[in-house]
Amino acid sequence: VMAKLKNIFSKEIAYYIIAVFLCLFFLFFVLRLWEADLSVPFNYEGDTLWTDISIKGMIDNGWFLTNSYVGAPQGYEMYDFSSNDNLNMVIMKLISFVFPDWATTLNIFFLLAFPLTVITALFVLRKIRISPLPAIVGSLLFAFAPYHFMRGEGHLGLAAYFLIPLVVLVVFWVFEDDFLFSRFSKTNRKLSSLFNKKNIFSIIVCIAMGSSFLYYPFFSCFFLLLAGLIASISRKKWSPLFNAASLIAVIIVVIGIWSIPNFIYHIQNGGNAAVQLRNPFESELYGLRIIQLLLPMADHRIPLFREIAQYYNGQAAMVTENRMAALGIIGNIGFLILIAWVFYRMISRNHSNKNETVQRLDQLGVLNLASVLLATIGAFGTVFAFLISPQLRCYNRISIYIAFFSITAFVMVVDVLIKRFSFSKIIKGTLLGFTIFILCFGIFDQTSPGFASNYKNLKQYYTTEGEFFKNIETTYPQDTLVFQLPYVPFPETPAVNNMQDYSHFRAYLRSANIRWSYGAIKGREGDAWQKYIADKPVDDMIRGLSLAGFDGIYLDGYGYADRGKDIVSAISSVFNAQPLASGDGRYFFFDMSAYNADLNSQITPEEYEKQKNNIMYPTKIEWLGGFSTAEGIPEDNWRWCSAEGIIKITNTSDED
Repeated sequence: VMAKLKNIFSKEIAYYIIAVFLCLFFLFFVLRLWEADLSVPFNYEGDTLWTDISIKGMIDNGWFLTNSYVGAPQGYEMYDFSSNDNLNMVIMKLISFVFPDWATTLNIFFLLAFPLTVITALFVLRKIRISPLPAIVGSLLFAFAPYHFMRGEGHLGLAAYFLIPLVVLVVFWVFEDDFLFSRFSKTNRKLSSLFNKKNIFSIIVCIAMGSSFLYYPFFSCFFLLLAGLIASISRKKWSPLFNAASLIAVIIVVIGIWSIPNFIYHIQNGGNAAVQLRNPFESELYGLRIIQLLLPMADHRIPLFREIAQYYNGQAAMVTENRMAALGIIGNIGFLILIAWVFYRMISRNHSNKNETVQRLDQLGVLNLASVLLATIGAFGTVFAFLISPQLRCYNRISIYIAFFSITAFVMVVDVLIKRFSFSKIIKGTLLGFTIFILCFGIFDQTSPGFASNYKNLKQYYTTEGEFFKNIETTYPQDTLVFQLPYVPFPETPAVNNMQDYSHFRAYLRSANIRWSYGAIKGREGDAWQKYIADKPVDDMIRGLSLAGFDGIYLDGYGYADRGKDIVSAISSVFNAQPLASGDGRYFFFDMSAYNADLNSQITPEEYEKQKNNIMYPTKIEWLGGFSTAEGIPEDNWRWCSAEGIIKITNTSDED
């Protein structure tokens, strides 16, 4: 195969073709893609639903920051909650031009991230002079890290980590003399010296990283700064630090450019403390643990390994998403090699680093150790959270950088062994065969049958659910408003009874023309109005929704302890009609058309407009300093007050 590919392509391109082919081969079997339907999302719950509506919102509205089909009546605006995941959204925008269905776009991008990661990782491993076979093995093991599958479509911005190898390559270059402004000297002041392929490539990588999910730019800046400091101190030059600072500035400027709409929105509307409210202690809750790097993943193929991981996760405190940090056995060996290498270099009498492999191991060892010191629970990440900003809290996510450092170190050692002991064909063949075994064993160890969805059941549920929403939509014209119960703040709200966060988004995902209420961001007027109307007695709530222009009420029974029996009964008595129910008895829909027509006939147009204004723009009362929380019941309540108190009364309408 290699010989035929070499006849068609260059030798180097042949390696990439083989690596991508192997990636698709393994991916096909690990995810059992022959059972999948790309028009059905591989995951359809939890955080994935927010990813889903971002994609569908981008298709429906042009971009994902605003969406007129959710958050009704005011609409959905994501200027208060910035993930900076713009590069991935641009790629998915391009995919959507060919596949305008949101689920197909989602699945294709998720699958595309695997070969993209293989290509970038292989590119970097070849750049640091690792032989083709170990480099292909390393790139595949990195693409198939457990982290990739565990993040999945729910954390799509984290699962798409194909830029990480390229950033690590730029970090390697920061350690070098012949890079960026290091080329300037007293004898060479030409600007043209800056415009070489390496420098331009580095700037492009930093621009791309500045357009990526916010955690990865942060970690990248950390490694760039570390490399600049170490290189400047060891070489007694300012230029490496200046190079690092310049690249960090590129990343920050790009983030700032993408954030311009957010800045403008906040200038016009003020800040929103209710969104992305973080506590410095959360950096420990979501911090990294070394043992979770070394433990098998909780869904390991081997029962003993699976039991060990599940036992630890069941007994240890503060086990959160940090359980997704498992490196796999190959990654573990590489991680331990780097730890041992740091100590070896400290006590070794031979400190020569003229050998390129030694230099790279030195650099990988420092980067690996720095990752642990930054991200481990109670380490410097926590210091950063307390002293500078608690907004970045999930330091365990640096584990994918550690995975690349560790796998790179492992394949470097394998490559050295192959080159050193290939003095006979038998030994060379044995080592190459062992390398192929490492690949197969590593894929086996790092993947699980649980990574593939139950496609048959998922499609059946997805189809049945779609029929329910299709029945609703055929009743109404475009831009009909539907209010969703129970009221759930958005985003980041714990489960309401058996209803997971973001479940209300399913209604929008399965419709094309209806405008749904869920999705008004908390801390803003849209969310406050929804809570205000939902807290009213059922009769008043329905009347208020009618005046506000709503034509239907949608209810998710999972959001109630009794699966919605009482509220469905109460609403049915007001309408004197039974709701449309989904086949599984979870969803209910009430048509308000008859009620709206009856209300319109009872009052004059002038009175209708007056009542509509009162319900749409209620007087807002805030109990501030000096007052306790409300006590009693809605019909008979009070607040205690100290000697002085502040009541803030806001008229939200344009009239006196």
